[in-house]
Amino acid sequence: MVDIEPAATADPEAIHAVLTAAFEDETEAELVDVLREEDALREDCSALARSDGDPVGFVAVSDADLPDVSGVDIAVLGPVGVVPDRQGEGIGSELVRTAMRCCVRAGCAAVVLEGDPAFYGRFGFEPASAYGLESDLDPPPGAFQVWPCRPGALEGVSGEVRHPIPFHAL
Repeated sequence: MVDIEPAATADPEAIHAVLTAAFEDETEAELVDVLREEDALREDCSALARSDGDPVGFVAVSDADLPDVSGVDIAVLGPVGVVPDRQGEGIGSELVRTAMRCCVRAGCAAVVLEGDPAFYGRFGFEPASAYGLESDLDPPPGAFQVWPCRPGALEGVSGEVRHPIPFHAL
């Protein structure tokens, strides 16, 4: 059984420890630390998973900017990490679904991410290029994906999605 809590109430040290274990270094953990320090982390949509009180997974959601179009709220999903001894149990998938639901409730138009299309396609993510969206991060072909939070949310929307500055340090 896994309990999921919003990042706003989660211990930042627990989040850091989960991401360090999940990725075997501190790069993603430090990214989330900086996003939080710069108020770019959407703590209402980011979440920590616990099992028997122990932190076992985390999903980060942050703000993105679409300068060519005003009034369109775009969120960035990631990083998503699960501690190695709990991978393969569906914790990461539950965290992704939780973050997506939170983004809908928060009024986001869409969620973007850079990741494996085979994994994220099952959640409804599609190539961002199909919507005329490009990333400012130069991801590998097919890795930049989008999920509209509601039908028609990206109608007439296109341009370059700008990630928070800490992403550019990766």
